Amino acid sequence: MLIFPLASHALEEGSRHQQLNAHFQQTLAKRIPHLESRLHALLSAASNDEEKAWLIYRWVTHHFKHDARLARRIGDPSQYPLETLHKLGGGSCAVYANVTHRLMNMAGLEVKTIYGLVKGGPATAMRMGKPVNHVWNAVKINGVWNVVDATWGAGYVGQQGFRSEHSDLFFLLPAEKAMLSHYDQADELGYQQVFSLDQTLFSKLPEDALYAAAVGMDPQLILDAARRASRLILVSTFDSTPGVLRVMSAPVNGVLERVKQHFVIESAVFEEMMLVQGRSWVPLKKSSKVYSLTVVPDQGELLLMGRRPKQHEFEALLGYRVK
Repeated sequence: MLIFPLASHALEEGSRHQQLNAHFQQTLAKRIPHLESRLHALLSAASNDEEKAWLIYRWVTHHFKHDARLARRIGDPSQYPLETLHKLGGGSCAVYANVTHRLMNMAGLEVKTIYGLVKGGPATAMRMGKPVNHVWNAVKINGVWNVVDATWGAGYVGQQGFRSEHSDLFFLLPAEKAMLSHYDQADELGYQQVFSLDQTLFSKLPEDALYAAAVGMDPQLILDAARRASRLILVSTFDSTPGVLRVMSAPVNGVLERVKQHFVIESAVFEEMMLVQGRSWVPLKKSSKVYSLTVVPDQGELLLMGRRPKQHEFEALLGYRVK
């Protein structure tokens, strides 16, 4: 089971987010002996269920470390008291999901634990006759189920072992994005039926599909492109910060033909956008927050680049190879 580094957020960045994060840090700094008392103190700042869920998610991703040896020692985390798992402070995705489920239950939230497949690795086990390589959660907020994956939100496993790197991308991941990375054959949340997603189509999705959706590509366009292609090579997104743009229209496939290509990008972050090929820099037409251009590209590399206000240099946003 692999863990990927992703930087994003589900809660809106701003003063409220900063207040919750400051409260989280202050609570952890206090000496509170019992886990239930610490949970109560942590949730005292929450004004709604989403904030309760985020504070718990933040706690789990901060405290627990992915540790394969410890995971083998623990085995089934449901056989351990929550206090014991907290003291051990690590394990596999099963530990992350089990602890998240229990804490959210204690907070009065409606939560599920889901066993299924994620991008990045083959099935490693079978559960009730279905292939599994990962365990995650879903929580219902305002009547809507969304994916919560504290394992992936905690960091990633690299050549030097586990690296703690909190990400909010996997907090309240909506169905249209969750389908690109998390597949549950039982379809407990029902979103696979909505998007006509089966295991064969899921296996065709590129591992970086969720990255592309996180920075603004339409998840439905990614899914449709995977249906059409025998092997989808996705547009490069250069780990752009999620939320800086929304792709209203642009090729999903990273390999283009020399025919008309349409780009319509919405962004309040960039002051200027250019389509770049070699020494050719073609500006996109700007109307309020929307940038647009139709072009027949030349053979070679094609980059969509943006420049922020008061910045001199452009940054790459989308990348293609033109045949």
